[in-house]
Formats: sequence, structure tokens, C-alpha cells
Amino acid sequence: MSKSLLTRKNSKCYHYGKFENPIIKIVEYEKGEQKKLETDSNIIFMVLRGKGKISFGKFVNKSIKSGDILLLAAHTQVQFQTNEQVIILVFRLPSSIAFCRHFSLETLFERRKKKKKEQFITLKINNRIKLYLNSLISCLNDGLNCHYFLELKMNELFFLLQAYHTKEDLAAFFSPMVTKNSDFYALVLANYKSVKTVEELAQKMGISPKALRGRFKKAFGTSPQIWITERLAENLLHEITCTKKSFAEIGKTLGFSSPSHLTGFCKLKFGVNPTTLRENGIVEMGNDG
Repeated sequence: MSKSLLTRKNSKCYHYGKFENPIIKIVEYEKGEQKKLETDSNIIFMVLRGKGKISFGKFVNKSIKSGDILLLAAHTQVQFQTNEQVIILVFRLPSSIAFCRHFSLETLFERRKKKKKEQFITLKINNRIKLYLNSLISCLNDGLNCHYFLELKMNELFFLLQAYHTKEDLAAFFSPMVTKNSDFYALVLANYKSVKTVEELAQKMGISPKALRGRFKKAFGTSPQIWITERLAENLLHEITCTKKSFAEIGKTLGFSSPSHLTGFCKLKFGVNPTTLRENGIVEMGNDG
């Protein structure tokens, strides 16, 4: 093995090894380990070894295994449990993605397929991406931790994804991020959890409610009220099925006015009360807005 001469000790470059949370890193979990986290950015998980179950958003105890590529949107609560030792390569994505000079994430907006319910989607590590990963992992293990180098490898990944996957597959995979305005999307994600109404969100974002509704429809294809309600349902599902918090604590955290309010919302979105939801765990979210 050839160790990189660019170590943090002898490199004077600002970009080298000075970031506590690098944009690409290797994470290892032992068998039976359970992790809870909230993503601070959009993240791609590439499972290099092992298998486990993951819960986030509308999805509970979904199986992932070696060779799977998974996208986790920013500000998402995630629970991950391993069945055996798991090695994951984590990519922390920039707010704006370009697969190449003439193909950005926004161009996938029109290729999104309207589905009655959101699907759990993964891509697969093919032979070409496997060669890319082998080289990248070797460099990381050699201690090559330059931020500029990692940005180059991130751009290479985007190019390989568009080279070996159809635009329809990419639109489905990146659907949580696919909008006509990625900056607006990022601003919404950063603010929606701290508000209860469309008016409060508009105030947080420094625009009028009317302007927010117009921009929201263009960016997300739906109204802000429906979108916020769906995110509330996702957060409620996670809190009930992935934590041991009392229903009273969950209701207070998520802004429900009373236990009956929480129960009614739970029945509307999931068809069952909170107790049954916690006991069963896996449900399909309703389509009522």
C-alpha cells in the first residue's frame, strides 16, 4: 500500500484534512448495532459490505444490503440497525448537483412520474461504479483527505450515475431533491420544522404567503399545506415506530394540541391509532391531504 505524502501534519493546504465532517467518508458498524441520526444535508449511502434495516420518513424497517445505493434527504430522522458488520461509504451532497456541464438535477423535474404513494428506491453498484469505489477507498485508506480531491471524486460519481442509469431512474432516485429550484428547496427544508402554518413559513423565508404558494407549486408540484402535512405524518410515523417516547411527549414535540388531535391525525394518515401503529410498525400512508 502506498501511503499519501499529503498528511494533515505536513500539508499546508487549507483544503487538506481541516474539515471535521468530510464530504466523503467510510463508516463502519458492528453486528447488532443500532444508530439514530438526523441528516444535516442530502446524503448518499453506498453499502459496501453487510446488510441491515433502515427507517426514515414513510419507510419502516426497509432492508438494505451490500451493493445498494440509497438517498437520504436533508433534515431526515434516520434509524439504522445492522444484521452483521456493515461498511458504508457516505457522500454528503452539495445543494446544487450537476451530472455534467449540460445536465443538472433540475432537468430531471419533468421526468418525475406521479405516483399514488412514495416508493422505497435504491440504485445498484454496477461494475463501473465498483471500479470507481475501489480506487476511491484505496485513496481514503492511504490518508488522502483533501477537500478539493473529494469534490473531484464527488463530481466523478455524478457523471458515472448519469452515464449508467436512465434519466427516469435518476429522477425516481433523486425525487426527494428534484425541484425546479434547488435553492428554494434547501430553504424550505431548513425552515419547515419550526413552523405550524403556511403563513409562518412564508415569514421565515421572507416572502408573502401568496408568493410562497406560487413558488411552492412550481418547485414541488403541490401546495405548501399538503407538503407540510405529509412531512408531519412522516415525522409522526418515525417518532411512534422508532422511539420509545410517550405519545404525550410526541404530541407536544410535533405541535398537536391534544391527545385526541394526535389520535385523529394518526387514524387519518395511517388508518390506525398510535398504539396499534407502534405495535405493528409497518403501515402504508393514506392519501388524504
